[in-house]
Amino acid sequence: MASFPSFASTGTLKLEPDSTKHSTVSLLTRKSPSISYPKSQTSTPSESLNFQESLSVITDGSKIETSCYVPLLQECIERTSFSGAQNFHSHIIKTGTHQDVFVMTFLVNVYAKCGSMENAQKVFNKLPRRNVVAWTTLMTGYVHNDQSDVAISVFQEMLEFGSFPTNYTLGIALNACSAINSVELGKQIHGYSIKYHIDHDTSVGNSLCSLYSKFANLDSAIKAFLKIGEKNVVSWTAVICACGDHSKALKGLRFFTEMLADNVEPNEFTLTSVLSMCCTMLSLSFGVQVHCLSIKLGYEPNLRIRNSIMYLYLRCGRFGEALRLFNGMEDMSLVTMNSIIAGYGEMMELAKDDLSAYCNGTEALNVFSKLNNSGFKPDIYSFSSILTVCSKMFALEQGEQVHAQTLKTGHLSDMIVGTALVNMYNKCGSIERASKAFREMSARTLISWTSMIAAFAQNGQTQQALQLFEDMRLMGVRPNQVTFVGVLSACAHAGMLNEALGYFETMQKDFKIKPVMDHYSCLIDMFVRLGLLNEAFVMIKKMDFPPNESIWSLLLAGCKRDGKTELGFYVAEKLLELKPKNTETCLLLLNMYKSADRWEDVSKVQELMKEKRLKKLMDWSWISIHDKVYSFKPDERQAYGAEMYDYLDQLLDKAKSLVGYQSLESFELLEVEEEEGKTLPSNVQHSEKLAVAFGLLNMPNAAPIRIIKNISMCRGCHNFMKAISSLNAREIIVRDSKRLHKFVNGQCSCGDYGGLL
Repeated sequence: MASFPSFASTGTLKLEPDSTKHSTVSLLTRKSPSISYPKSQTSTPSESLNFQESLSVITDGSKIETSCYVPLLQECIERTSFSGAQNFHSHIIKTGTHQDVFVMTFLVNVYAKCGSMENAQKVFNKLPRRNVVAWTTLMTGYVHNDQSDVAISVFQEMLEFGSFPTNYTLGIALNACSAINSVELGKQIHGYSIKYHIDHDTSVGNSLCSLYSKFANLDSAIKAFLKIGEKNVVSWTAVICACGDHSKALKGLRFFTEMLADNVEPNEFTLTSVLSMCCTMLSLSFGVQVHCLSIKLGYEPNLRIRNSIMYLYLRCGRFGEALRLFNGMEDMSLVTMNSIIAGYGEMMELAKDDLSAYCNGTEALNVFSKLNNSGFKPDIYSFSSILTVCSKMFALEQGEQVHAQTLKTGHLSDMIVGTALVNMYNKCGSIERASKAFREMSARTLISWTSMIAAFAQNGQTQQALQLFEDMRLMGVRPNQVTFVGVLSACAHAGMLNEALGYFETMQKDFKIKPVMDHYSCLIDMFVRLGLLNEAFVMIKKMDFPPNESIWSLLLAGCKRDGKTELGFYVAEKLLELKPKNTETCLLLLNMYKSADRWEDVSKVQELMKEKRLKKLMDWSWISIHDKVYSFKPDERQAYGAEMYDYLDQLLDKAKSLVGYQSLESFELLEVEEEEGKTLPSNVQHSEKLAVAFGLLNMPNAAPIRIIKNISMCRGCHNFMKAISSLNAREIIVRDSKRLHKFVNGQCSCGDYGGLL
C-alpha cells in the first residue's frame, strides 16, 4: 500500500471536529468503541417512543420528531436490527431529515454496527457535508468489520479532503495499521502525533502500544505507554499484555502492581493476562492474590477468568483446587474441558504410583466423553491432550477410538493431532500403526519427524530410524538436538559404533549443535552394550560437564555385568558422591558391595537411603482387560486363585524344558520390606510373571498382552517373557520404569539390554 499524503500539507492539527455540534469520546476499550453523540437539546426522555411503536408509526407514515431518531437508531445498534435501520432510514428520507448531518452521521454508525458497510458507505457518500466525526465513524466501521485496508484508504481520502484528524481518528488509524501489518504506516502516524504533541493522548498511546507490541518491539511499546498522560485501564492492559506476549512475565506483573497502586481497577482482560503470566512463571502465590482480587471485583463468575484460575492451579500442581472450580462450574467452555483434560494428564506425571496415574487418566477420558456429549466439538487441543493421556495409560483401545473420531471430524490432518497419534501408538507398543499414522500425515513438522525417528529407535528398528533421518534431511528439514538423540539411540540399540560416532561428529560440525547429556548418554549406553567399558569411561572424562546419576549408573551396571570390579568400585564412589535419588541405583550399589563383602560401604548406602527416605522397591505390575484394571504383587498369592499359579508353574516348566530358560532373579530387587525385619522369601515370583499368566488365561488368543511394571525388569523375567512369547506365539508388551519391551517370537525390541541388572 502506498503511503498516505504528507501530513505537513494539512497544516496545524485541529483536535476538535469542524462542527461544534458534534464531539468525540476517548478510546475506552481495546475494541475501539463507537462514537457517542450528545442528545439534541430539544429531546427529552418522554418524547422517545417505544421501538416497536416507532416502527408502527413510520409504517403509518406519521411524523416523528427529529430528536427521536437518535435513541431509536441507537436501539437498532443494540438489537443489531439491520431491517429496523432500513425502515428508519426510509422514513428519514421521506421526512427530509436526511439533510441533518448529525442524524445521517449517526446512521453511518448504525449500518456499520449492523455489519453493512456497503450501506454505511452509501449514506456517507450522500452526506451534505463531511466533518471529522463522519470520517472517523466510517473508518471505525471498516476496522470493526475486518476491512482495515479500506479504513486506511478512507483516512487518506480524509487528509486529501482537507479534514483534520482528531486524537481518536489517529487511534483508529493506528489500529487499522496493526490489523493490516503495516508498521511503517504506523510509524508515520506516530511521527505525526509527536510533531503535533499529541502522542501523550490516551487513544493514541494505547494504539501505539498495541501496534509496537504486535511487531515485536516491546521497548517502543513501553515507551509509548509511558508517554500517555492519563493512563486508563486499557493503557495498563495493553502494556501488561505486551510484556506477556514477549515472554517478559515478571515485567508484566510489575506493571500490574503499579496499576493497582495507581488506583486503576483491572478489567477481565487485565486479569486473564496477569493470570496467564502467573502460569508462565508458576507463581502460585501471586496468582492466588489475583484470584482473591477477581472475587472482590465480582469477576469470579466470568468464564474466561475462571478458566485462567483453574489452569493456574493445574499448572502449579494444585489439582484439588482446580477440580473444585471445575466441579462448581455451571457453564463451561471448550477451553474449560481442554484445561481439565490436560490437567489430569499432568496429574498422571506426578502420581505416586502407576495405578493412581491410571485412575487420573480414566478421569480424563470421562471428561472427554462428557465433552462429546455436551454439544461442544473437540478441537486439536482436545484430541492431542486425550491422545497423550492414552499413551500414558497404555490404553491402545481408547486411543484407537479417538483416532477414529479424528478421522470423522477431519482433525487428523492437523500436525499437532497427527504427532500425538504417532506418539500414542508408539507408547502403546504398536510401531506399525505409528508408522502408518506418520505416513498418512498431510504435512510434517520437525517434531513429527523427530517423534517417528525416536519411535523406530525405541522399537529396535535401527535401519528404519536412520533412513527416516536421511529422508528428513532430503526434505530440507533441519534436525535439532532431540533429533540427534533419536539417531544416536538407534545406533546404540544396534551397536553401530562407527555410525554413531559419525553422526555425533556431523551434529557438531555440520549443524553446530553442542552435545548435551542425552547425547553422551546414548554413546555411553552403546559402549556398555558392546562391553567397551574403558571406552565409555574415556568418553565420560571428555564431557564438558560433570556426568549425572544416570550416566554413572549405566557404567556401573556394565561393570557389574562384566565383572570389572576395580572400575565398578570407582564408579560406585562417584555415584555415592552424587547421593543418588533413584532407589534402583542404590540397590545396584548394595548388590555390588554385598557381593564383594564390603559391609562398611553397604552401611553407607543404607544410611543414604534412609537420608533420602528411599524405600526398598515395591514390585508390582498391572494389566487392563475390558477397561478393568488388575494389579499384581508378589506377596498377594491368595488374591488370584490357585488356577493362575498352577498355570504359571506350567509355563515355568515349559520354559525350562523347551527353551532352556533359567531363572536369574536378583534377590535384592525381590526383597520387599513391609515391616521392620520382615522380608518375603526369594522364591516368590515377580509381579510381571503373575500378570502375564493372568493375561494368557483371560484374554483372547490373538490379543497382545500389555503390562505396566513400576520398576525395571530383571534378567530372569526378561528371559521368561522371551520364552513365553515363543512358546505361545503371543505378542507381549511390557513397559517398565526404564523402557518399553516388545516380545515377539522369542525376541525383545530392547536387544536384550533391558535385563542388564
